[in-house]
Amino acid sequence: MRSVGILPRAAMHLQRRAFGASSQQPTDKYPYLISRISQPSPKRYALTFSKQTDSVPSRAIIGWLKPTNIDALAIDGQQLQPQDFAENTDFWPQVVKVLSKHAHEDPELQSQAAFFKNGWMNVVDNRNPPPPGRTGDAEDILGSVFVENKTIAPESFQANLAHRPVTRHGLFQLPRHLHKRLVDYLSLAESTSL
Repeated sequence: MRSVGILPRAAMHLQRRAFGASSQQPTDKYPYLISRISQPSPKRYALTFSKQTDSVPSRAIIGWLKPTNIDALAIDGQQLQPQDFAENTDFWPQVVKVLSKHAHEDPELQSQAAFFKNGWMNVVDNRNPPPPGRTGDAEDILGSVFVENKTIAPESFQANLAHRPVTRHGLFQLPRHLHKRLVDYLSLAESTSL
């Protein structure tokens, strides 16, 4: 169980037109688009990877910037800190579903598996990769996949319960292929009631 500040569950869909939204474009520091949706009551910003302009389902919201963070629009994914953030407990299970289904397809993980002996291989959060040959911090390990004969077994991903979506190194960063799969999955969630 994650020990994070939990804010009351958001309405099923947040109307961006009513509350306003802005996006942080990818940068050298944080490579993915992050949208912020301003909510008037209580005053806070929801964070999402969604490009949707009309509404965002609750499960597509990564979490909320806490009201104490006065410069919410300037923060990028790398600058985000745990004390500025409240996790949406509906979001992380979506990430685990995507990793479980698609980790074996990821080119970065496949290249690591090609040099790995049989067994469990860590899937490391790209926000704070460890030096070569070292194991990352527990909060920066997304989980593990099973490797056999230099191949990742499909649907073998096991989540690491010690992983944190936001640490002092910023917001989590999946490998590019898996991030795209997550965004695609969340887009599907926006158009259906997944």
